[in-house]
Amino acid sequence: MPYKAFLAATGSGNTIFEGDVINGMTAPDGRKVKIQFFSNDRGYTAAAYHTDGEGAKALLQELKSLVQANAERGGKFDADSVNRNFRLAREFEATPLILFFNGNDKLQGRSFHRGDAAALNKVVDEFEKVVQTIVDVMEGKGPGASKEE
Repeated sequence: MPYKAFLAATGSGNTIFEGDVINGMTAPDGRKVKIQFFSNDRGYTAAAYHTDGEGAKALLQELKSLVQANAERGGKFDADSVNRNFRLAREFEATPLILFFNGNDKLQGRSFHRGDAAALNKVVDEFEKVVQTIVDVMEGKGPGASKEE
């Protein structure tokens, strides 16, 4: 599914974003953000992070650092991100990488994404689009913003 962002139909002013791996919402001021990472591994699950605009940027940097440092690694390994919101591992030599999302929602706490370095970079790229959407909404340039200037 191509990435898209649109205003919530509820009239709340919240912006909804949907992509291949990441769905969620942001309040107009960016104080309330929910980001869900959906699994391509072991069923249809999602890890959710409840944060704000600045927290979303920090999560992106944390994920990006982990993937950049480890996606090309060979052999069996297990690496946690700085704040342990994400983990990247390979269980056996020559098997796909597994990216763990350790969400902060009690009901949607963990999901997994399996693939090679290119697949993980697609997740990072989509997360960059999400963070840009959140920034745009906070700056009044998101979906539904007045085009008059």
